[in-house]
Amino acid sequence: MIKNKKNVFTELAIAAIYDDMICNKDNKLITCTLFLDLSKAFDCADHKLLLEKLFYYGVKGTPLKLLASYLDNRFQCTKIGDTKSFFNVTCGAPQGSVVGPLLILIYINDIVKASNFNNVLYADDINLHISGKNREILEKTVNHELKKIDHWVRANKLCINQSKSNFMLMKNHKNINFSMSINHHPISKQSSLKYLGVMLDDKLNCKPQIEKLVT
Repeated sequence: MIKNKKNVFTELAIAAIYDDMICNKDNKLITCTLFLDLSKAFDCADHKLLLEKLFYYGVKGTPLKLLASYLDNRFQCTKIGDTKSFFNVTCGAPQGSVVGPLLILIYINDIVKASNFNNVLYADDINLHISGKNREILEKTVNHELKKIDHWVRANKLCINQSKSNFMLMKNHKNINFSMSINHHPISKQSSLKYLGVMLDDKLNCKPQIEKLVT
């Protein structure tokens, strides 16, 4: 699991995924890897839940009150002509601030405990993967674990962008029927896709990345 730490770069996150994929392939395992997109996490993080998580992680007393004051009593303004409309903001981290990204990372950090997937987290880019020898059992396991992820997302008042979430199947066999869905929405299967700026391939081939760099 790669979480957000100092001196940890995208290369290490990608290497962690590749290392697991290669080991699984050498052991003749089928690996399902899911690239999850959380829709507007910066805008949807609930302030009350965020403060509860900060308390759980040990931020208490004056520091917690300071952060509560920082988040409280914020308004969003819409102006049309001379008419202004104000709306009280109760969710989302203030963007453009130094502390905003850190608060979001704390908010989504416990997704790694929500399921039995192996996790690679880099900022809000989430990779979930799991492997097995039997295709049918793996498919059932993946969809069962995705229900746990969906439950975590709903409990944290976030939303999964199904159209931007994809999965790949790393296998030794050429054709395997495999499907997955989140809350009855099918997730698209891809043979290659971009993750943290690098093209990943379901055959663990560097050709798509080389072609991308050449262009």
